Amino acid sequence: MARRGLIIAALAALLAACAAPAPFVVDGARVDVPAYAAANIDRGDIDVIWGGMIVAVRDHDTGSEIEVLAQPLDRRQRPITQAPSQGRFVIRVAQRLTRFDAPEGRYLTVRGRLIGSAEGYIGRAPYRYPILADARWALWKSGFQFDDAQWALGVGVAL
Repeated sequence: MARRGLIIAALAALLAACAAPAPFVVDGARVDVPAYAAANIDRGDIDVIWGGMIVAVRDHDTGSEIEVLAQPLDRRQRPITQAPSQGRFVIRVAQRLTRFDAPEGRYLTVRGRLIGSAEGYIGRAPYRYPILADARWALWKSGFQFDDAQWALGVGVAL
């Protein structure tokens, strides 16, 4: 009987080891504030964990800005690529970035401090962007959304 319990415990540990951990510890960061709502928050200094697709990287005098099309995150903090957009946000960084640091079209998850918002444009339409600073991000590899194990159980009949 003890041997059976040991086997079950070993299998459970093996399955738990297969699950990829979330890139950031939540500990006080808000995950329940979507980017479109944060653009209207008057006060800053709120830690958030957001994610989405990089749509542009722009250089400015003091570093670079990464513009991100926001998407909700799953339980492992990965952007849900099929979900409707939650607006856009900008990550400000002090260093200049290259196209290899933040490639357009790649997905990321970021933890940063919401410091306010800034007026900008999407095409010709005015838009208010929430701004993140002091950010750390994790780039997801191409095709990450297909990495979940596919399980199937069935009975086949061949004729």
